[in-house]
Amino acid sequence: MSMIDAFWVVLCALIVLDMQAGFLCLEAGTVREKNAANVALKNLSDVCFVSLLFWAVGFGLMYGPSVGGLFGTGPFFPDMRFPEQMENAGFLLFQMAFAATAATIVSGAVAERERYEGYILLSIILGGFVYPVVGHWIWGANLGGSGGWLQALGFHDFAGATVVHSLGGWAALCAVIVLGPRLGRFGGKNRHFEENSIALAALGTILLWIGWGAFNGGSALAFSVSVPRIVIHTMLTAASGGIAAVVVSRMMYGFVRIDLVLNGVLAGLVAGTAGVDYYGPFQAIAVGMAGAIAMIATDALLQVGRIDDVVGAVPVHLGAGIAGTLLVALLAPVDVLPAGGRLAQLGVQALGVAAVGAFVIATVLPAALLLNALNLLRATRRGEVEGLNLTENRRHNAFLDLLQEMKKHSRSADFTKRARVERSTEAGALASRYNQVLDRVEDEIARRMSAMRKEREMRLVVEESFEAMRKAQEEAAWAARHDSLTGLGNRMLLDEIMKAPAGNAEDDASLLLVALDLDRFKDVNDTHGHEAGDMVLTACARRLRERTRGGKGFAFRVGGDEFAMLLDFGGDEGAAQFFCDMLLDELLEPTRYASGELRVGASIGFARLEPGEALAAAYKRADLALCEAKRNGRNQAIAYSATIGAAHDQHLALINDFKGAIDRGEIAIQLQPQVDARTRALSGIEVLARWRHPHRGTLSPDVFIPIAEELNLLADVDRRVLDLALEARLRIAEALGAAPEIAVNVSAFRLASLDLIEELRTRPDLPSEGLAFEILETAFLDSLSDEFETRIDALRAMGIRIEVDDFGTGHASFASVLAVKPDRLKIDRMFVADVDKDPGRRDLMRGLVDMARNVRAETVVEGVETMSEAQAIAEVGADHLQGFAFARPLDLSDFIEWAVEQRGRAEALANAG
Repeated sequence: MSMIDAFWVVLCALIVLDMQAGFLCLEAGTVREKNAANVALKNLSDVCFVSLLFWAVGFGLMYGPSVGGLFGTGPFFPDMRFPEQMENAGFLLFQMAFAATAATIVSGAVAERERYEGYILLSIILGGFVYPVVGHWIWGANLGGSGGWLQALGFHDFAGATVVHSLGGWAALCAVIVLGPRLGRFGGKNRHFEENSIALAALGTILLWIGWGAFNGGSALAFSVSVPRIVIHTMLTAASGGIAAVVVSRMMYGFVRIDLVLNGVLAGLVAGTAGVDYYGPFQAIAVGMAGAIAMIATDALLQVGRIDDVVGAVPVHLGAGIAGTLLVALLAPVDVLPAGGRLAQLGVQALGVAAVGAFVIATVLPAALLLNALNLLRATRRGEVEGLNLTENRRHNAFLDLLQEMKKHSRSADFTKRARVERSTEAGALASRYNQVLDRVEDEIARRMSAMRKEREMRLVVEESFEAMRKAQEEAAWAARHDSLTGLGNRMLLDEIMKAPAGNAEDDASLLLVALDLDRFKDVNDTHGHEAGDMVLTACARRLRERTRGGKGFAFRVGGDEFAMLLDFGGDEGAAQFFCDMLLDELLEPTRYASGELRVGASIGFARLEPGEALAAAYKRADLALCEAKRNGRNQAIAYSATIGAAHDQHLALINDFKGAIDRGEIAIQLQPQVDARTRALSGIEVLARWRHPHRGTLSPDVFIPIAEELNLLADVDRRVLDLALEARLRIAEALGAAPEIAVNVSAFRLASLDLIEELRTRPDLPSEGLAFEILETAFLDSLSDEFETRIDALRAMGIRIEVDDFGTGHASFASVLAVKPDRLKIDRMFVADVDKDPGRRDLMRGLVDMARNVRAETVVEGVETMSEAQAIAEVGADHLQGFAFARPLDLSDFIEWAVEQRGRAEALANAG
């Protein structure tokens, strides 16, 4: 070896040794800050230990005389002082740097969880035994010896893709499997720990890239013409590996992962190391890309297997190293392949990969398991959490120390202590700011403690106020659901109970619902005042409450004089009737008031809850029974029956039918004649409304007028009847030559309508005379208003005469009726009975007639059924008669026929006179 060659090998060895700085930066930048110093120490330590061991025994095992191609036999502890040892000294230095590199590969994989002692022992095994033995198999003949068995087979590994990198990768894989993943690395999902400095890791990659030129260039062992080619192709493998990582990262993740790009560069370099001395530029680019892809695939396999490799040492050095070793057989020119052909070379390469892997696993894995069993390999849990910088090397971190102080503050809740401030550092600035926050916290705590003392002083007052408010809320809730006078439940409480879901069918069968009204209660209020009325209501409530004692039911006041009961009643229908009859008797008992007694009536309806029936439905049935009791004369207790329900359903059906009755033309009229009391000649006509129901026949106003009022259709009925009446008047006038006065009933509601007068004025068919409006006496209840008088005067101005119907029934005072100055008074049929037989009744009739005559009003007596009654009424001075004695209400055609005949009878009576 020439001096220039020796110089070249030494120079490259020093540069390769300087690659340790690259590994240190890469690993220290990739791990977390709390472990960076520990990783740096391990990198420096393995160089020290491995260098010494390789000089002592490793060099002899690697390059000494071979024992069956397996290992060398010395010299050990070589002395390089003599000139003839120059070549050996350069080789020793070069391979010493390679051995340190192989050991350092493991450092990055096991970082953050491997103890220092265990790591150094593994490094000694690798650098002092494993690496020299494998090196002897493949490079043993490089110093002129017989060489190892793989080299003899033609295995080619130019600069250590297998000898250095795969070996380190296999060792790293064994170590990380035995160690297991870092705490928290794999849980529900893969967790990525934040690096200390990715920029530092990138710097380490650049240093390794530069050093790799010497790694491969120095492996030529001479400064020959091939060195520049090897170095430039080394650069191409790195560049193509990085580019491949960029592309694949973008395809897999949608962005460029810088850690993959850094490892892609290194993987390209590792893969090219095996055959870079044979490659051209395109082969170098291809093998660089293949190495990066192999690295990414291996990394994915590690993730699936939950194998934690901190810096990606196994994918970079093992994955790419195996790929590069095998690709020598496929990419190198076939004429330079030591095995003589591609397939043969591929077999040799594969054999070498397998043999090296098996040997490393057989030596490193048992050693790692033994060290782990002796607790020399895996760091303690505390060491992993706090960081190996602190637990192994006592290297404090200002930020971590500050976090520890914050943690102590959090646990002790003692905010009077302050964090230690180290001036002119970032951590010191943060500690100072944290102390300012503690100052604010302490001030706030003092302020709040003062406020708490004041609060304690107010607490009793607040508690007393709260208790009073709670009681007030309870009282308000009770008052909202109970009657303030009687203390019974009110409508709200009843409705809430009615909305409750149905209970057990057997329990429901025992429930009885009672609805009751007090009759003539208004008379008590009007006569004796509201105080007396309240006493009646209180007495009624007391009697109902007595019936519900023992928790057998509830009583409610649901309206002014309306009450309800919900009873747990186990008897049958007969027992329920008896109970309600007894209750009615109690309610009819007088109530003592002042020096007298107050008496009211009562009506009761009741119904038993049927199985599966809602309470609201049962109460509605009881209310229908109550309405039936009132219609039947009051002071009764009536049970709901199917008949009552059918009548109600029929009423609902009539309401539904009546909604379109007017539009369908079902409202018709009948005419009942009025005759002169003396001559019996036709003197007037009363128009009576009828409903021609398509299924129920002709219905009287008593049936449908309440329905019309309920549907707000009363005005439409009055309008329809007036239309028909005016049309009938024209027909009668055509048949008789003249039409007598025709009277149409007008409801009090219609009379009160503001638009009645205006509507009549716009009718073109309204006659100027011969039309009368019959108004019920009830329209004159109480005093006559000025507005009512004005409306009556307006009707008279249009030629409409006013008749008062049902005069004398007592609904309104005579004064209010007579004040309107009616044109006719119609004396009710109740005064007609026995008027021809009873002188007293005849005198009463005479008094009514005289009263009408005094206000210049004619009289029409209704309900005359016999000629004897007609004669007696005529004798007391009545003007007109109406009743079945002359004719029943008739349709228009029948009426005209009757009128013609009646005119003949009247003429015959006049001639007879």
